[in-house]
Amino acid sequence: MDVPRVLAEAAVKVAQEIKANAILALTETGKNCEVFSKMNLTDRNGRPIKLIVATPNPEAYRKLSMKGSFQCLKLTARPHDRASQAHHAIARGLHEGVINFGEKVVCLTGNGFADMSDSIIFTEVNEEISLVNVLESNPVLAATVELSLELAKGAPDGKPLGASFVVGDTKAVLRLSRQLMINPFRGYSVNIKDRRQWDLLKKYAFFDGAFIIDDAGSVVAAQRYLNANVRVEIPPGLGTRHLAVAAITAATKAKGVTVSGENGAVRIFEKGRILAKIDPGSRIIESLSSST
Repeated sequence: MDVPRVLAEAAVKVAQEIKANAILALTETGKNCEVFSKMNLTDRNGRPIKLIVATPNPEAYRKLSMKGSFQCLKLTARPHDRASQAHHAIARGLHEGVINFGEKVVCLTGNGFADMSDSIIFTEVNEEISLVNVLESNPVLAATVELSLELAKGAPDGKPLGASFVVGDTKAVLRLSRQLMINPFRGYSVNIKDRRQWDLLKKYAFFDGAFIIDDAGSVVAAQRYLNANVRVEIPPGLGTRHLAVAAITAATKAKGVTVSGENGAVRIFEKGRILAKIDPGSRIIESLSSST
């Protein structure tokens, strides 16, 4: 049995029956979406049904974006369970203006690794904001996480580059921190959203201290010692880097991102707690709780 084809046909039939606005297909390579090109994506009144493809794979996104038969979304990471996958992609779609509040969306999801769709999920998009939205609706934070995942791949010796970033509420963060060494970015225009400048940022990740990023993505400082005197609790086994970032996000309105020097795990902080942990290999968001 051609499972991707059967499920794609079922998704189209469901979308037609409930008068859905869009079909959202999650993919790793795009192979499970090829079948849609041979289908009539209109409802029973002849109204077009949008086809949206979402992937966390940079190379797949590049190739899929060149096709004009559907819209493509680049995801920062991929949740493990299917419902979270759908909500995560919808959050990105809302940010990109591809999906709108009030629309009905039929989602085609799966385990991701085999690029095999195995589930159909229907959702009506409302204004409930999930923790995943914090990542997908903030391009500066998303770029910071993307760079962090690059650092997690490791230095030339294969060991992950431990690092920390503080994003937003810059004035308050600077008051609660100090330079360990001369600020290498003072007087220079470097923006974390510009991937061409990532090699430069990676070089300074070898040094101690945090990067300070403003709301527009400009790198205000590096090698910054965070000194917020706020009591926070983090899971056992996490070191001073995570504790310092948790504290600064508790004392300010900033968000924080850390890269573990031990295993490369990327964590996102807000209000002194962990919002998400991302596995650098699979890009799966393993948890969205403060207990991780």
